[in-house]
Amino acid sequence: MTDYCIGIDLGTTYSCLAYIDEDGDPVVEKNFEQEDTTPSVILFNKNGEIIVGSPAKDMSMMYPPERVITAIKRQMGQDYEVDIDGEKYNPIMLSAVILRKMINDFNENHGCDVKKAVITCPAYFGQNERDATKTAGTIAGLDDVTVINEPTAAAISFGFGNAADGKKRVLVYDLGGGTFDVTVLEIDGSSFTAVATDGERLLGGKDWDIAISKIIKEKVAEETGMETEALDEDSEITQALINDSETIKKRLTTAESTKGTLTAGGQKVVYTVTRDEFEAATAGLVQSTVEIIERVLGSKDFTMADIDDVILVGGSSRMPQVKNAILAKFPDAQIKVFDPDQSVAKGASLFAKSNAGAPVEGTVDPVTGEAAVAAEGVLSVHNVLSKTFGIKAIYEDGTEMISNIIFRNEVLPIESVKTYYPVDDGQTTIKVEIYEDAAMNDTDGKKTAVIDAAPVGEFMMELPADVTKNTPITVKFTATDEGILIAAVDCMDEHTDYQIENDLKMSEEDISKSQGLMEKVTNG
Repeated sequence: MTDYCIGIDLGTTYSCLAYIDEDGDPVVEKNFEQEDTTPSVILFNKNGEIIVGSPAKDMSMMYPPERVITAIKRQMGQDYEVDIDGEKYNPIMLSAVILRKMINDFNENHGCDVKKAVITCPAYFGQNERDATKTAGTIAGLDDVTVINEPTAAAISFGFGNAADGKKRVLVYDLGGGTFDVTVLEIDGSSFTAVATDGERLLGGKDWDIAISKIIKEKVAEETGMETEALDEDSEITQALINDSETIKKRLTTAESTKGTLTAGGQKVVYTVTRDEFEAATAGLVQSTVEIIERVLGSKDFTMADIDDVILVGGSSRMPQVKNAILAKFPDAQIKVFDPDQSVAKGASLFAKSNAGAPVEGTVDPVTGEAAVAAEGVLSVHNVLSKTFGIKAIYEDGTEMISNIIFRNEVLPIESVKTYYPVDDGQTTIKVEIYEDAAMNDTDGKKTAVIDAAPVGEFMMELPADVTKNTPITVKFTATDEGILIAAVDCMDEHTDYQIENDLKMSEEDISKSQGLMEKVTNG
């Protein structure tokens, strides 16, 4: 049976699966509906089935809004759940549902049972979101899940198609349906090294859709005499606007104006939205993306002159105002719109192929007895840490502060070794609380207020019974290739490895139960 190299772009509004074909090229897999991308929409029908993709989107008007799930990616890593027919679903489980549909379609098309895949995530996802993405893959039926940043995957795809261009420094502008990232990468043949990244987890095409919805509601309210609040309270109108706003946005990518219809208060209203109206309503959104470009360049003292190409990816990057806003701020920017919908999935599949050709650490050539050599086409990929990690510390004056241990934009993997001491003789445990996002621009290790940080999790450090206040405790913090923090503790010749735990992590029992729910996923 063929061992396929699979890459999955798990998107806010659309998801995409790619694989490496017999010629070694990345190819996007068409789903059951014969589409290149799958709408990240979930419908729980009245028969207990879970429907995903275009069928769910098409039938959404027939069901109450609470049975239709959209943009669940925005909730990844958050304390969020929905109750459907007495069954509780968190963002991990709902993301797994989308993955399961895509994997089911691939397996049926190719007569296989895929167990290994690379799944992409926004560069700006933190510890909880990345861990949640990996768990979603496990629930979906995968045994081996690797997470890679979306901009890095896009850069790999770009590099694959432009290998003859030589060494380049590129800026990937990734405006997806729900998230936005800017990442600077250096490409040199098969080497891809991220230099700096920044972004906003709650900025994406959905926010442009909301702006269009507001424009439409104001026009409909004026035509019908209804209050916009009344329109908001009508679930059928709300669902119609979700679908119509995206359609209007796409039309305005090429048209100067477009028409639509909406039935409200028994009246069918024909409305017109112009590109000028749309761009005026969303000027602040696109300006936010430009400011993030400035921020990521400034973090490394770069100017746009240091960037060879600006690569636009993500479906929302097609909007003319994006290119216009970038050029208004950076007139000399070399902008390329590169396969916005598929480049991330294709890059992930290329990375999966590279991983398949890479030797397992410690393996040797059976003939020569020397260390195994990577197969041709193996990529060298290095991401950077998207968020600063720190621990909560209590200082001599009793003040609780964050002591930063590993800083954002450090090349992964990276280690930081710290030495601590017990507070009391005979102390048996120390609770270590991990935070991220503290002191975004702090590179000097300054103490930071706890309120400025986001909790990631904790671990309870177990100490030998005979420690004293003078016993050194060595802690090695490691941010892995995937940007996930782990810890190893050495104290009095005892070594212990720790995983960072939090309330959002699913237990093995819950994961197993959730895997059973995947049987409800159907093609509709």
